[in-house]
Amino acid sequence: PSDKRLDADISPKPTIFLPSVAETNLHKTGTYLCILEKFFPDVIRVYWKDKNGNTILDSQEGDTLKTKGTYMKFSWLTVPERSMGKEHRCIVKHENNKGGADQEIFFPSIKKVATTCWQDKNDVLQLQFMSTSAYYTYLLLLLKSVIYLAIISFSLLRRTSVCCNEKRS
Repeated sequence: PSDKRLDADISPKPTIFLPSVAETNLHKTGTYLCILEKFFPDVIRVYWKDKNGNTILDSQEGDTLKTKGTYMKFSWLTVPERSMGKEHRCIVKHENNKGGADQEIFFPSIKKVATTCWQDKNDVLQLQFMSTSAYYTYLLLLLKSVIYLAIISFSLLRRTSVCCNEKRS
């Protein structure tokens, strides 16, 4: 390509999205999404397989779009409930892949993702509890300090007024 520098990396750059917990719970399916960006030229082939399988799975993809002199494409795989325990891979064929080999993007099993999300949710709840506890502890310490300040100030002012009154007598 004459308009692209030879040393520029114009291979597809993937961004992946995993299925949401809501989708897997509500629809009993999960959708993996792979967005491929900043590649040139626009000729690209994307397909999906099980991690250890050779059968090409039924998937969907969008049109190849031109963006700022390069191209982008997205592809997604919707996995039924019976396949949620399997890991999958998105395979990208493009002439500028590094090393000339097909690019393979691995996706974890949906069940593994869901389990991790629940663990993360528990971690978040624990972190929130610790933060709230620390907040109230510091608030209590601040209140204690304000009360001590009031007591000491009152004592000092009273002592000063008593001392001053005795001198006048």
